[in-house]
Amino acid sequence: MNYSKIKHIVSKTLLITLLFGGAIWMGSCSDIDCPVTNGVWANYVVQGDTLHDTLTISAIRENKTDTILLNKQVNTTKFSLPMSYSGDSDKLRFVFTNKAGVTTVDTVTVSKTNISHFESVDCPPACFHTLTAVSAKGTRVSQVEISNPNVDYDGTKEHILITFTNP
Repeated sequence: MNYSKIKHIVSKTLLITLLFGGAIWMGSCSDIDCPVTNGVWANYVVQGDTLHDTLTISAIRENKTDTILLNKQVNTTKFSLPMSYSGDSDKLRFVFTNKAGVTTVDTVTVSKTNISHFESVDCPPACFHTLTAVSAKGTRVSQVEISNPNVDYDGTKEHILITFTNP
């Protein structure tokens, strides 16, 4: 064989390999736009006066250490908290600290149903929620109610309306 025939065979082989490789690579991509963070967050909106005390919120978890979800927020008008994937309710500890350092603790319980959400095999599993009830125990949370029960990826929804008593 002469050099030109070898060059022609090698270039055709390379071209075919690149075409098939490109086609396989393009076919392996999907057009599903998976959320970067697939956690869902419940949005709380403060009704009435702004809370002037420092607010820390932690999740109360059975047989586990508590997890701080919101740390030392001041002049609170709204906040977002993640929801658990399992369990029928989330129990939250609201710790209020005034300027004199006096602390008050309330408990808010959010009852919900969990709905498995599937987008694509390319995306991680997700869980949406339907809020069924919300209640508060203590002296600082004077009223809490569900505004929009459907908790999903839409971060613009106001899910829970909460009213605080400012001493």
